Amino acid sequence: MKKVKLKSMLLAVLLFVFILPGASLASSNETKTPTEVEGFDGNITNNSLAVSPDEKTAIVSDSREQFLRVYNLGKGTLRKEIKGFVTPRNIVFIAEGSEFVVSDSTLGTLRFYNTKTLKLKDEVVVGPGAFGTAVSPDGRTMYVNNQAHSTVTIVDLETRKPTAVITGFSQPRQGIVVSPDGKYVYVTNFLGDKVSVVDAAAKRIVGEINGFSKIRAISVTPDGATLYAANSGRNSISAVDIAQGKIVDEISVGQDPYGASLSPDGKLLFASNKLDNTINVVSVSNNRVIGTIEGFNEPRQAIVFSKDSKRAYVLNHDLSISVVDVNNHTIMDTIRYDRLDQKDQYRLQVLHSEKVGKYLADSKGMTLYYFTKDEPGVSNCTGKCLEIWPPFHADNVKAPSGFHRDDFGTIIRGDGQKQTTYKGYPLYYFNKDQKPGDVNGQGVNNVWFVLNKSFLKDK
Repeated sequence: MKKVKLKSMLLAVLLFVFILPGASLASSNETKTPTEVEGFDGNITNNSLAVSPDEKTAIVSDSREQFLRVYNLGKGTLRKEIKGFVTPRNIVFIAEGSEFVVSDSTLGTLRFYNTKTLKLKDEVVVGPGAFGTAVSPDGRTMYVNNQAHSTVTIVDLETRKPTAVITGFSQPRQGIVVSPDGKYVYVTNFLGDKVSVVDAAAKRIVGEINGFSKIRAISVTPDGATLYAANSGRNSISAVDIAQGKIVDEISVGQDPYGASLSPDGKLLFASNKLDNTINVVSVSNNRVIGTIEGFNEPRQAIVFSKDSKRAYVLNHDLSISVVDVNNHTIMDTIRYDRLDQKDQYRLQVLHSEKVGKYLADSKGMTLYYFTKDEPGVSNCTGKCLEIWPPFHADNVKAPSGFHRDDFGTIIRGDGQKQTTYKGYPLYYFNKDQKPGDVNGQGVNNVWFVLNKSFLKDK
């Protein structure tokens, strides 16, 4: 009985020490604008990207900016900027995507928003220093890293109240992951370069994994057997055998890796390299780099895969989102904040011909073709070939009926030109098409075809 009372008193003291100062700060912010509040830990920089379960909405933040940006992924446009933050740290969707939660390390709060209306629904005080957040698989519990007090706060998402504070960490920042079965929580410690293993039921640290160097993001495989950690201090990704509690492999990647994100199918890991502006693609089967994707702008931890593992969304320094074709290792599109509506979108169209049926054309009605000797993400039409088949390129493509916007992308050709692709295949004009509706390139040499329902059937 004495032990129970002692634990209750300890929890009360911890909540008083860590939570009430935050409540005072949050209250003071009712009369202050964010610019009047000095950032609690503004010298520490991170960004965050959350994608809704239906993949229609993306929300992004950078701790150096006092707002969030909300994108419509389907249209590739900006929905809204939500202001009023000081140092926003992490964003996560809850309640099957109907709400999202934002932590702010200066305000010391978790803010709950309605995804549809983007209106603030609730605000929970967890104390200054709130950084990374993670949600249990059943969606009932949130774990919040507190860098300032070296603690993890447990929040009941049904009652929206803190229920416990776990101590014993060393500056836990962004990195926190719950195991697939919900039994363990893995917490990065910036000081000491270690990962603390927390027993979720017992609410205490039960182990440590050491040997990292400036540890950044972490992720755990779907089977819960392996943990990956980005080491910006030695330009590598560490593979940890969780059962053994030790590093069993080291993967060399680019300069200053921040991200270590696993695809939902558990086959690939994306290591984002901030100084290189690249992502290394790692095969989980053998822990080897199998490709490098270029063209990003200071990618950090913020990487999210689509449910089918075919696309990945990567947040850039300017809060734009690069949409990556995972299989072809190419950037398909970049969603930018200046896309407030669809007026600036390049509208493709579907036309009809008695010769070929329905086919894809540009905004002026000029027919577009693909080359069966190309490969996804690669154009094999060079030199004189380009004089006959000029490349087609347009930014911000608007897909017509029957086509999906996510299937269109952009590659950088060997000669430095940009070229629009469909399902990875580059698109071309034919120089003998003189007017809209001409389809003179159809079937040339049995390798050039219009885009219609028989796309690639003859390849």
